Amino acid sequence: MPFEIRELRELSAIDIRLWGRVTATDLRSLATRVLEVARQTGLRRALVDCRSYLGGAGFREVLSLTRDVAEQTPGERGREAIITPTDAYAAADVTFYVHTANSLGSKARMFASREAAVAWLTASEAEAMRSGVSGQSLGAEESPARSERPGGAA
Repeated sequence: MPFEIRELRELSAIDIRLWGRVTATDLRSLATRVLEVARQTGLRRALVDCRSYLGGAGFREVLSLTRDVAEQTPGERGREAIITPTDAYAAADVTFYVHTANSLGSKARMFASREAAVAWLTASEAEAMRSGVSGQSLGAEESPARSERPGGAA
């Protein structure tokens, strides 16, 4: 599986790392394992490192999976701080996920660096909202580099 999940007790969070191309089956397996860890530990925050993630699953699969997870966790949603992929196309996929998750009641944000993600994740709910640290609108200097999709399309 192109992912790793572990408890990050010092942040009271689930640490998730994705790399390479991730299929819809991989995403379902990831979601199942994250929900299991959350239920076992009571952790409701996640630090998701997508820097090496290259996309893979289509928008339809992401939308379907995000809805399924939302239905399984009514009222239990926590916060997800997602470190933006360096691949621009994968970053667009993650942006779609963040918007979908937030529209379904989650609190997910994208960040250009681990430090910014950790700061938002560990801030109290009120501090995170007051500080304006949403991370969703990355400046040009923080945007992931544009890369080429397999097959030559840029």
